[in-house]
Amino acid sequence: MRRTDIPATKSNLLRLKEHFGFVKSGHELLDQKREILLEELLDVYRESAQARQALDAALRRLYEQLQAAMLASGRAAVESEALAAQTTIHLRLRERSIMGVVVPLLEADLDDAAGPAAAPGWGSVAAAFAARQVRELLPMAVRVAEIEISCRRLATELQKTRRKVNALEHIFLPEYRDTIHFIESTLEEKERESLFQMKRFKGRRRSQTDEATQ
Repeated sequence: MRRTDIPATKSNLLRLKEHFGFVKSGHELLDQKREILLEELLDVYRESAQARQALDAALRRLYEQLQAAMLASGRAAVESEALAAQTTIHLRLRERSIMGVVVPLLEADLDDAAGPAAAPGWGSVAAAFAARQVRELLPMAVRVAEIEISCRRLATELQKTRRKVNALEHIFLPEYRDTIHFIESTLEEKERESLFQMKRFKGRRRSQTDEATQ
């Protein structure tokens, strides 16, 4: 029997029952949190899979265009054109909370204030198309990073919550139940012994009274 080693008194019994109620309520709340986190994680995971698939497809198209550009203009020309790019990326980070789990909200803005990297007519069509694909791909990559970070944080919190739920369900709640049952049984046994002693005492007094009256 799992039980805590405390004296079997009525005050301890009342205190244990009160604590047991708090622990039971905490277990129910954590179990609800676990279910909500699991649902949120599944939703984010499905979104992550779709976003990652779209990003991989975009990366494959970009790689094909880069190969075509290097075949058309040569590797050195494509690298020079890439180094001349003047695009600036502004990344903004905000946060939101899901059941106490802080997840990021990322926004990427591309600034082309400096104008195109190459003059019109300079460079290959494939290189220009690849550059445009890079611009379209960057927000997708930021979105994938946002979702996958959220997924990892939700999974970590879900694992912690599961451990707490299991500890309460399999360790603490059984200990409280067994201890309460033990104290109740001990107090009932003491009460029966007290009643038995009182009956014996009354019986002796009655016998002494009867003897005295004879």
